[in-house]
Amino acid sequence: MYNRTKLIELIKPWALKMPYICAAWEGGSAATHRLDEFSDLDLTLVVDEDHVEQAFTDFKNFITQHVHITRSYRVPEPAWHGVSQCFYQIDQVTPFLYIDLAVMKRSHPDKLMEQDRHGQAVVWFDHDHVYDSSPSSKQVIEERVQKMIQSVTQTDFLIELEIEKGIARHEFLDVYPTYYSYISRHLAVMLNVEYRKERVDFGLRYARLDYAPCDIKLIQEGLQVKDMDGLAKSYGKIKQRYHELLIKHRT
Repeated sequence: MYNRTKLIELIKPWALKMPYICAAWEGGSAATHRLDEFSDLDLTLVVDEDHVEQAFTDFKNFITQHVHITRSYRVPEPAWHGVSQCFYQIDQVTPFLYIDLAVMKRSHPDKLMEQDRHGQAVVWFDHDHVYDSSPSSKQVIEERVQKMIQSVTQTDFLIELEIEKGIARHEFLDVYPTYYSYISRHLAVMLNVEYRKERVDFGLRYARLDYAPCDIKLIQEGLQVKDMDGLAKSYGKIKQRYHELLIKHRT
């Protein structure tokens, strides 16, 4: 049985001996100091230009000598982040442990390393000094913020109309998915602008660690509604908070 530490001890020597892998590091919860018994292994490999597919092939051949891959999912390319990625569910491991393997070319311009967004990676090795955790520039952050604000304001009136239509019809199952989307996509963006501009595009991920208690309570209560009366009451508060933040931050 492999726990997360033993899995790393298994994979790290393999990565070190692959001549085309110039760097390897752990991201995710390891980089953000949130490791617990439920954490998966977020592994990034930086490889020579023409070895991305070779890395996936070699990794699969290696890991299946020790465990069985029960399920896998290769992210269709081009992925939104421009990195090749595959998720592996394996046996002989502790519950909830899986491997999230990202493979990127040495020349890839955005290696998802900014400390303010991705934390401080646990670097296994870095032969060519490619890892750089410098934070995002103010310009990059502001451009991302304005892009996200524009994205939510293009559709907010439609989402609101659909929610209010559903409330008028008194059909809970019809309106809840749209209501949920309004919280998780529209309100979340504006709360991210308020509390963590560098992670404006993170949705509700880690919100419990970054938002003020009053806004955490607003979201939690909003997602826990059980009937139309509760949804209608919560929606009024959520819409008010969304537009407060929009007035405050929209340029």
